[in-house]
Amino acid sequence: MVRNIQDAVRILARTALIAALAAVPAAAQSSNGSEADRDRVVGAALDYMEGALNADADRVGRGVHTELTKVIVGSLPRSDRQTLSYSGYSGLVETVRGLGDRLADVDKGVEVTVFDIGDDLAAARAVGAVWYDFLQLAKINGEWKIVNVLWARNRPDAEPQPGPSATDSSSVERAALDYIEGSFSGDAERMQRALHPELTKVLLTRHPQTGEPFLYRMGASNLIEGTRAGLGTLDEESRNVDVEIYDISHDIAAVKVSSAMYIDHLQIARVNGEWKIINVLWVPNPDAPRPNR
Repeated sequence: MVRNIQDAVRILARTALIAALAAVPAAAQSSNGSEADRDRVVGAALDYMEGALNADADRVGRGVHTELTKVIVGSLPRSDRQTLSYSGYSGLVETVRGLGDRLADVDKGVEVTVFDIGDDLAAARAVGAVWYDFLQLAKINGEWKIVNVLWARNRPDAEPQPGPSATDSSSVERAALDYIEGSFSGDAERMQRALHPELTKVLLTRHPQTGEPFLYRMGASNLIEGTRAGLGTLDEESRNVDVEIYDISHDIAAVKVSSAMYIDHLQIARVNGEWKIINVLWVPNPDAPRPNR
């Protein structure tokens, strides 16, 4: 467990992500979270999606963090090449505010699945008549807020979505392993292979002076160049890597990677035929070995 600012600096500097930031992770919880936490995670997910289906902008705003990153993969006309499209807090809230009665005849039912709660992070899925969304949430000052979303359009009246193929599952797992094993082995090319160039990676941490929790963002170049510098390396026998795929559907995936040093929730999408990591929400593993002084 990181117990002081100096310990946190050493852990984060090794990753080359926050070389000079003195930060401490949020207090750890049990891997499954409390029943109250689960209820609040579900509540945030329902505020987000039911609020949108009912054009209730204030409810949507209640469920999401003001630094929200929401991503969908779309195709361009003529070339049919895929790109990422983004919306943040204000874009989402104002879009919902402008929906009016356009969804009046749409089924308002929402199914929320909580994949994981622990270490002040949560991963969930919210599915409604129009949208299929993977959510990453953080507990900040006692409130669960949606931080990252990777979503796709849901068409219940279309042909049933086939289950993930063995190739898709293997490719998603490989992206997750390239990400974590690339970091631990100092293999920048392997790390780069896993990431979309527009990756958003978010750390839930605390300010060393005020103790207040906040979100720290980084991009693909931080990870790739930090890996190239070898600042996140760890002996193979000490890594304890575990990859858990929660769901693959609509060409998007939700995955958790646990290791000796980190807890990472990944959102991965198939973009132009390749599975790439789009969003990450992470904290240092509270059980990580204390660094040498």
